[in-house]
Amino acid sequence: MSSHNRAVFTRLTGVVLCALVVVSCLTVAICATSEQVIRIAYDLRYAGSDDAVVKLQITPERPLPAPVTLIIPRTYPGGYSFVMYDEFVEGMRAFSSNGATIKCEKDIDGPRWTVGRKGEDVARIEYLVNVRKMEDRIRDAVESSKARKNYVGLLGYSIFGYIEGLGQSPITLQVSGPPDWPVLTTLAPNSEVTKGHVTAQAPNYDILADSQVVMGPGVQFRKLDGKIGLTMAIYSEGEEDADAEAKLARQALDSVQEYFGDTPFATYTALVEILQPKEGHTYNFSQEHDTSGTFSLSVDNATTSKSPARHNDSATFNYAHHMAHSWVPKRVWGAGYRPFNWELTPVIETIWFNEGFGRYAALQAIVAGMPEEQRKARRDRSIARTKSILDEAPTFIKKMPMPLLSQEASFLYAADFRTGMNIYGRGFLMAADMDDRIQAQTQGKKSLRDAFQAMLAWSAQNQRAFQVEELIAVISQSTGVDVHDVVERWMQPQM
Repeated sequence: MSSHNRAVFTRLTGVVLCALVVVSCLTVAICATSEQVIRIAYDLRYAGSDDAVVKLQITPERPLPAPVTLIIPRTYPGGYSFVMYDEFVEGMRAFSSNGATIKCEKDIDGPRWTVGRKGEDVARIEYLVNVRKMEDRIRDAVESSKARKNYVGLLGYSIFGYIEGLGQSPITLQVSGPPDWPVLTTLAPNSEVTKGHVTAQAPNYDILADSQVVMGPGVQFRKLDGKIGLTMAIYSEGEEDADAEAKLARQALDSVQEYFGDTPFATYTALVEILQPKEGHTYNFSQEHDTSGTFSLSVDNATTSKSPARHNDSATFNYAHHMAHSWVPKRVWGAGYRPFNWELTPVIETIWFNEGFGRYAALQAIVAGMPEEQRKARRDRSIARTKSILDEAPTFIKKMPMPLLSQEASFLYAADFRTGMNIYGRGFLMAADMDDRIQAQTQGKKSLRDAFQAMLAWSAQNQRAFQVEELIAVISQSTGVDVHDVVERWMQPQM
């Protein structure tokens, strides 16, 4: 890391640490008068198919001493981008315990509202989110919520704000839509899809923000049993075979679950959007969430009875890739990924692990059940394609050591996909090199799969981010194969 980048990283780290200290102090101040945990109620309402906005209401179980700060996210886990969701917030207002309206003042620079003045209390905060404007202005389909004639698909972090200092408070979410519309939240995927209303719980804001809400008569729902249940919510503006789509997703989830060898959650939810393209917008990207995924595709990528085998293979891998992220990095992660800073894009030096190792795990999961010759051919093709990405990279990217390239990708992963492709490419090839060595030195008795399972066990026990040296130690100890030099080689510039 250069001295300049080290200085920038140090300053950013200092900001995050200071913010965490402030959050901690505020939580202590709010909770000091009672040992009870302050539960927060979120009420989400959508009036009907012609409405561009959703209405949010946040109500703590007892009034809070003013002033408080409400924050709307500008980034999200695994997005590696800066998205000003606060631009679509309208009509912010708040009320005291006696029903009086209290002042809400927006920060000039940040996504923050100061609510109330000293001597007042805050009993309720209300605001609107203009979802239609959001989709018009955010050109990446997978980054935006959507409100269509017979469909609403909402990304939690694009609409839910939080009260500073109460990010770890338990949450009750109530969602209300038109009485004849089916409504689903990924916080309660095992519930029967009900019409008009649904209630769910979240242990904290992070889980609420990384959830989704979907509703509307345009949605097709499918539920498929397995070691991890699968709920499909499919909205299509063109021809789509929902049963075939669900079958591909079920195959992917079974493969990924078998590869990692555990069941850390009961149900996975896939929100699939098959959309008529809007001019200037981009499609065919997907985004992982804690126990769910958003798959925003153009109509020419729909799954139908006429889909060729190559489409089905590609779709299955896309599902597996993003499902694998519910393990890596959601359940084993490097420094910078958590605790998450919702206001500023975190600087992360281990995106190669998140994206490269996650991608490699998905590939190995998918090919595991294939005949040996077919499995080897599929893996070899993936490695060759990935090597071509690195070979064709601009010289300045080749010259970047892995930590620096990861820092750049922290902000630009999809916006300048050269950073994204090259950071996941290096991580993918590092994982492949490790796997080859482990299998060779153990005569096939061990593989990187054993290391992944050991990493997950380490993370479950320690409940914190790993340092790279710790990751190397876990991999080496769990397989009996030293991989220090493999990591060191890939950390260097690739010239």
